[in-house]
Amino acid sequence: MTIDELLRWGVPRLGAPREGLPDPAREARWLLARAMGVGEAWLLGHRNEPPKAAAEATFRAWVERRRAGEPAHHLTGSCPFWGRDFLVSPAVLIPRPETELLVGIALTLKLPPAPRVLDVGTGSGCLAVTMAAERPQAYVVGVDLSLPALAVARANIHRHGVEVHLLAGDLAEAVAGNFDLVVANLPYVPEGELPFLPRDVRDFEPHLALAGGRDGADLLRRLVAELPRVLGRGGHALLEIGTGQAELLAHHCSGAGLERAALHPDAAGIPRVLHLRRSGR
Repeated sequence: MTIDELLRWGVPRLGAPREGLPDPAREARWLLARAMGVGEAWLLGHRNEPPKAAAEATFRAWVERRRAGEPAHHLTGSCPFWGRDFLVSPAVLIPRPETELLVGIALTLKLPPAPRVLDVGTGSGCLAVTMAAERPQAYVVGVDLSLPALAVARANIHRHGVEVHLLAGDLAEAVAGNFDLVVANLPYVPEGELPFLPRDVRDFEPHLALAGGRDGADLLRRLVAELPRVLGRGGHALLEIGTGQAELLAHHCSGAGLERAALHPDAAGIPRVLHLRRSGR
């Protein structure tokens, strides 16, 4: 079969557009390009050429698995984040564009020349690795409760040739020291919303990385309480949050001696990153 014929087979197999798979034609092109190891532009310019048998077999298998709901990035084993390709698996949350907003904010902060950075709930390590790559002088620590997740993070550290220190622990309990920046993309989906997540998220991504308790803010509240112990004077914390959770955390932040520096919306206008700062006095 030619590339064009294979795409015309794959698109209807993926089914009608739906939540989690809004553009089957675009997704089929992306999967075939990854299976062939080429860019999509090359693919579209060579539609009458036949792919190698191994690439065709891989593409056909991926289409069937994607049709069954498996996330596309689990099929390919990697996901782009801040211009780099990160290994992913069912043990970690697939990096989202919303989390890139957190990186963009972090890189604008006035930090010491060799800042100490803590990534709580590091998962794939996308935040810790990106900070280490963008700020080579930084001392970066990533902590996670999940040992399988830490194995993925370790692989991404090696993949990108950066230095990140990994620790196993519950939130920041295993960490000591004054950090200049704490970043965290913790689970923040309220328990009542979990059954309504897209199928590829609900059935294939780790529950541990999604479920945030009754109102979604259970782990965020716990981390806020720990921040005065690990955040240095004048230090910053950037927390990815869900809808309405900045208000839920307001009392806890003030009680911990943290001021709300800013609340940043994502591309959809939803408040997504809560920027806290510890008093420098």
